[in-house]
Amino acid sequence: MGDAAQIQFDGIPSFLGMPVGDLEDLVPGQVAVAGYFCDNLDRPAAEQRYLARQLRYASQPGKAPANAIDLGDVNVFPLEPDKHFSAVVSQCEAVLKTGARMVLVGGDSSGLKALGIATQKVTGADVPVIQVTGGVAGQLSHAQPVILSVDLQELAGKWVSHPRRLTGMSPAQMIAQIDTTPGNVTAAAVFGLAPALDDRGRTESCAALAILQAVTERLEKGAG
Repeated sequence: MGDAAQIQFDGIPSFLGMPVGDLEDLVPGQVAVAGYFCDNLDRPAAEQRYLARQLRYASQPGKAPANAIDLGDVNVFPLEPDKHFSAVVSQCEAVLKTGARMVLVGGDSSGLKALGIATQKVTGADVPVIQVTGGVAGQLSHAQPVILSVDLQELAGKWVSHPRRLTGMSPAQMIAQIDTTPGNVTAAAVFGLAPALDDRGRTESCAALAILQAVTERLEKGAG
């Protein structure tokens, strides 16, 4: 690759300045972060699909977790729900079969459901989903695979440009919950925020980026 082409490739916006790669680049233990451009299927709310794009544009180089890669966006078919769900499950399954861990960013909670089914297919067992707002009942072993659900609608109103609620969690509280998530976190979904695409969105974009960084670092750690 020539110098000019390499500079152009390196200039592609990516999550937290991560290197950009594809399925064949993944290795066991790596964290693959992918965008989910769909917000009309489960708890639909317009413009949630733009979260991945906004976070890539707002990211600064030099803050990427050491063992993470931006995988691009999963292919979606939001106007054909059956085809869409099957395709997203299949793509998530392909990532997880490499031994990599996966984060879906953006859209509505249908991405979390697809990720859950894919994880179950790969592990051959039911995988608990842990909400960032609270834990799960009972004790989990360090080796127990779990999925982390980070619903950004749980942020308090002061942190978002189009608040649906005044009360809620601060980014620091969410990050503290993420850091202490029990079990072996093999997958995560970060969703539920429709960022303003102007200066009003600066606060929420920075908050979401900090949360995404915490999620990625928790997945790098694996077993808690």
